[in-house]
Amino acid sequence: MCCKISATSCRAFFGLGQSADIDIILNGTENRKMAEIKTEDGKKEKHLLYYDGESVSGKVNVTLKKPGSKLEHQGIKIEFIGQIGKLLSS
Repeated sequence: MCCKISATSCRAFFGLGQSADIDIILNGTENRKMAEIKTEDGKKEKHLLYYDGESVSGKVNVTLKKPGSKLEHQGIKIEFIGQIGKLLSS
C-alpha cells in the first residue's frame, strides 16, 4: 500500500522554491487486516489495521519536481492517527 502526497512549501507556492512528490510505502500491507471506517459524510473507507505496540516499517521516496535542485526541509515525520477500539469476546 502506498500513500502519495504532494509537498509544497510556502515559498514554492509563490514560485520561489522547490516542491516534491512524496510516496510512503509500508511493509507487509498485503497481508494486513483492514478496518472499515465511516467518514464524517457517512461514506465507508477501508484502512489498514494496526495494534498497540506493533512495529511499522517502510520506505519514503521523495521525488523533486525540479530535478537537480535541492529541497530545504526540517526532516520527514510520519505520524499515525487513529482510533482505539475494544475487542468484545463472548
